[in-house]
Amino acid sequence: MEGYLKKWVNLIYRWQNRYFIIHEDSLIYCQQQGAPKKGIVHLSICSIRAVPNDPLRIVINYGMNELHIRGQSVQEKEKWLDALLEAQQKVQMQSIRKPILNQNRYNPFHNLEGVPKIDLEKIHSSLTQIWVLQADLEAQISMTKGNQQLSKLLAEIKDQITDCAKSLDDEYNHMVILNEKLQEKVRDNNDQNPPDHEDLDDEIINDQFLSFKEDDDFDDFCSVIHGECYDERQIVKRMSVRQPSIGSKSVFQIMETLKTSIANKICNLILYIKNNVINNEAFKDMLLTFEEFRSQLPSFKDPNEKIRLFSVIKDMVGKDLSKITFPITFNEPLSLLQNLCEQFEYSELLDQANKQQDSCMRLAYVMIWAVSSLSSTIGRIKKPINPILGETFEYSNSKFRFIAEQVSHHPPISVGYADNQNFEVQTDNNMKTQFWGKSIEITPQGTQVVKLKQYNDKITFQRCKFAIKNLIIGQQYCDHFGEMTFKNETTGDFGILKLTERGWNGGGAFQVNGAIKDKQDQQIQIKGQWDSSISITYQNQTKLIWKKNDLPVKYEYQYCFTNFAIQLNHLNQQLLKQLPSSDSRLRPDQRALENSNIEFATIEKTRLEQKQRNARKELQEKHLEYIPSSKVIIGS
Repeated sequence: MEGYLKKWVNLIYRWQNRYFIIHEDSLIYCQQQGAPKKGIVHLSICSIRAVPNDPLRIVINYGMNELHIRGQSVQEKEKWLDALLEAQQKVQMQSIRKPILNQNRYNPFHNLEGVPKIDLEKIHSSLTQIWVLQADLEAQISMTKGNQQLSKLLAEIKDQITDCAKSLDDEYNHMVILNEKLQEKVRDNNDQNPPDHEDLDDEIINDQFLSFKEDDDFDDFCSVIHGECYDERQIVKRMSVRQPSIGSKSVFQIMETLKTSIANKICNLILYIKNNVINNEAFKDMLLTFEEFRSQLPSFKDPNEKIRLFSVIKDMVGKDLSKITFPITFNEPLSLLQNLCEQFEYSELLDQANKQQDSCMRLAYVMIWAVSSLSSTIGRIKKPINPILGETFEYSNSKFRFIAEQVSHHPPISVGYADNQNFEVQTDNNMKTQFWGKSIEITPQGTQVVKLKQYNDKITFQRCKFAIKNLIIGQQYCDHFGEMTFKNETTGDFGILKLTERGWNGGGAFQVNGAIKDKQDQQIQIKGQWDSSISITYQNQTKLIWKKNDLPVKYEYQYCFTNFAIQLNHLNQQLLKQLPSSDSRLRPDQRALENSNIEFATIEKTRLEQKQRNARKELQEKHLEYIPSSKVIIGS
């Protein structure tokens, strides 16, 4: 059987077309039909399995490496899987009836006197033991809590490789004798056209040890993702070795190099485990490029999906919802830390505020900035993912830099800090969440602080209430309402914004009205709609201060995210090298949700939440408190 399949190369090149051929006991693949072969897998010494959460994928484990291939359809994948298993079963049945290798076939001069037998069966058996032992090693890595079992297994595999090296060296010496006998026979017969020794060597040696040959595709890229709260069960890159030229070194020299290389890499696995290196399934299906920005999410969602919140929280009327665990389908693929950063989509308003000479005008710009980010919540009825204690998020662009950290588990509190040459902002999402039957109401508890650097203004305010309505019947929507009070602690200026709650027939929706007074009772009027635009009126002159940015194409298929929100979970190769292990962009459940891998996202969310509960219990038993690690606590 032969044909084109998709082969996983790496996080840069991802899935590439390769031409595969099942030939006797081997799976051979090349760049394209008719091209030289790029790799070969001996089916007799590998495991073949399907992937439950990817109906198109087949995984072939052949010891030191894994080969991931995909069909164009489920039918094609099943056809190849059946063919591979059938070929594997066939060769295994043959090995029962007769020796694995036909000595006469690979030793055409078996009848020459003095030529020893080439026991390639012994080599085959040794290699198989190595592959099995290495598989055991990976299984132990996924379960071990310390290094004792790993060290024992490491010593065992080193001894096994040494024995294999000696066996291979003996067989190589036999091959040298065979080659010498061949040359003697050629000279004795005065043959003018001696046989091609390279062809013979290729037949005897290279065909048998091609499993050692490393596919060049795997050399292109290796990514490492660290994460104390994430999964250390899987290793980013499998151990791999390259076979030096047979003509330049003896097999024993080759295997000595192999033994040292593998031993060093196994030792490095201990370090990987200490650093919690992962190769999580959530990251395997993502496109990792050098692009600094992206125009859309990697996967679209159904805009008509119904969120049945009431079925989960129907028994929680009047109670705090912060301790309820919601299904992953109720979440959007952003964390609360990233949600904090969304406040700064219109950070240029703070830059403009810093340039105003009039203190009331500075306060007016800050007030409008404070409600501008509310426009990003339109259509978004799914809740952000609760961060794990100690989880962080960092973001920077040409306008500002931002950092946030989850500093409390119960009650859940996130704090954030942003700055540039014009301003500093300290923010948090400390809030109280309650269920009132037909709606969920969120009341912010903390105080936000804005510092304008040119005039050393310190402006404090509290955010308005937020609610998700029509949980039982009707079109669900979010609404912001209530009073927001602002005060410039430096100048004494005071301002109030009133956001009108939407009526049952839509009356008053999005309305914002406000006023600012200074010590001389000078007033500035603020009026507009927080979903579109806001203006100020000062000395009988009206000026448009803020207008909502355009939404991305097909935004309704992307959780109604703005262009700015789409960037917040973007992960490129540069960020992968720079981000700390605690960053929200490295959360596997959030990444899987963004890729619409709901089943795996659910599994990872459950695992991470349980891991957090265990960590919290351990802190309580030791009478310890979590200490925030980032600069977000500065000034708080």
